[in-house]
Amino acid sequence: MNDYHMYDGLTKIAFGYLFIYLNFNINTVNILPTFVGYLLILLAIRDLACEEKELLLLRPFAIILICWHGAKWLLSWGSVDLDGLSEIGGILLGLINLYFHFQLLTNLAAIASKYQDEGDEMNATLLRCRTFQTVTLTAAMIIRKLTNLFGEYAGLITIGLAILYIIAGIIIIKTLIDLKRYLTEDEETTDRVQ
Repeated sequence: MNDYHMYDGLTKIAFGYLFIYLNFNINTVNILPTFVGYLLILLAIRDLACEEKELLLLRPFAIILICWHGAKWLLSWGSVDLDGLSEIGGILLGLINLYFHFQLLTNLAAIASKYQDEGDEMNATLLRCRTFQTVTLTAAMIIRKLTNLFGEYAGLITIGLAILYIIAGIIIIKTLIDLKRYLTEDEETTDRVQ
């Protein structure tokens, strides 16, 4: 595989996760729109598909998430919030989101295992973050649906889960940057040998 495409794909995913994890709002408008993150990941799938064919299965889900978050972002300019619009739609989108990130991180871990040095644990780190992220997202979805059961603690639990989710996201981004750096160093070493 062309290392440039892999390097470029990993860069897009790292920046994509920044857009997904960071929300800076001015009034009701997010100045780092989430749909841009999913768009970057969709573009990265094309770059990395030669390395990991299963990534192509994520394209339809990425398009759904881009459309959903794009519509939410556009409507936020008019202070319209789509969250809570449809109970079944919200659950379905939550499940799509869970599957999308679970599979993406699984595929990225497979790529990391091919290129990391023996003893490196980039793949294991990505898999741990994948599992942790899945658990925190699932717990947040359950708590959101059972708010009455948790009472006044629901908000605190949700904030705690959000903080843990963001920490996992930072670790994912750092791991992707480390993998990119490894590819660059490996390419420079190969160039010197030739």
